[in-house]
Amino acid sequence: FLEVETGYAVKSLFSVGATGTLVFGLASKDIASQTMAGLSLHLSEKIFEGDQVKFSDGTSGTITRMGWFETMIQNSDDVVVGVPNSQLTGQRVYNLSRTPQSQVKQTLRIRYEDASKIPLLLETIKEEIRTDCDKLIPGRLRAHWSNFEDDHLQVVVDAHFSIKPTGGEYHDNRQKVLQAIYRAVKKTGVSFEKSNVKVGK
Repeated sequence: FLEVETGYAVKSLFSVGATGTLVFGLASKDIASQTMAGLSLHLSEKIFEGDQVKFSDGTSGTITRMGWFETMIQNSDDVVVGVPNSQLTGQRVYNLSRTPQSQVKQTLRIRYEDASKIPLLLETIKEEIRTDCDKLIPGRLRAHWSNFEDDHLQVVVDAHFSIKPTGGEYHDNRQKVLQAIYRAVKKTGVSFEKSNVKVGK
């Protein structure tokens, strides 16, 4: 009886030991993978704490802390999210804090009735932006009639500036561009085509 019970005890012990070894092995592998991912992020020197970044999967925000296992990112709503480093490595990263230039691009929907006014509108838009935006990069402003759509004519305004694409200066400049476009629309008497929105009863 003692032999049988001892036999079962030994078998159970070996079984538990094997399971524990497997679990420990898997955990160790995961820890090693996360550590290597963290090391890879640190050594790449592509991002640092305080940088505003955007990853190719859509993750974006300001890096508040970079650890060996995860990176803390604060998004535009001030919510801090911990992202495992293994999910970040291998992705394309856009470090907005290190980009010295920015772009403001707008697509306008113009009524077909105002087609003859578009050439004047384009020149007026460019004039207003050049006058009001002193950080405009020479030769990097385009305003053109780009397409015919079913219910409107499409106009694209594309301007580049020697301003980082983040922070208050960027948003103030973006607002200047929108104001410049608005002034040009008012001066030329052009009207936007509004989308047809059906409201349910």
